[in-house]
Amino acid sequence: MKYKNCRRFFLSATLAVYIIILLRLTVFRFTTIDERSINLSLFSDLIQVYQNHGFWRFFWLFGGNIGWFVPFGFLLPQLKKLSFAKTLLCGFLFSLSIETIQFIFRIGFAELDDLILNTTGVAIGYALLLFANKIMPKLNLIKRASND
Repeated sequence: MKYKNCRRFFLSATLAVYIIILLRLTVFRFTTIDERSINLSLFSDLIQVYQNHGFWRFFWLFGGNIGWFVPFGFLLPQLKKLSFAKTLLCGFLFSLSIETIQFIFRIGFAELDDLILNTTGVAIGYALLLFANKIMPKLNLIKRASND
């Protein structure tokens, strides 16, 4: 019982710190843009970044959009009894919230690419959780019972 409480506290604290860092990077910035913009064309900006700034800048943006959401897909299902689809939906809605806030307050560009890549990161995080659970089944990483 004590282990479960400690584990739950650690996971909750880790998820909270992760969300605070992510929101600091994406929402609580001190810069604004001149006009609101929503980019619905798939990967056009990323292709432009690759052409104008090279592979590493492209990789930083592409990989970052995926990588920053991997912890969400890894941590959340350990705290809540969520299926893959529900975890993906939560990640998508969290990403959509960030994009909406960026648009409303002109602190970033709202892009469809970001939603897709962020949600992909959530899916990868969930897949890593399943893999970790498979190779370390005694840890019982995925929350199965509601009384956990």
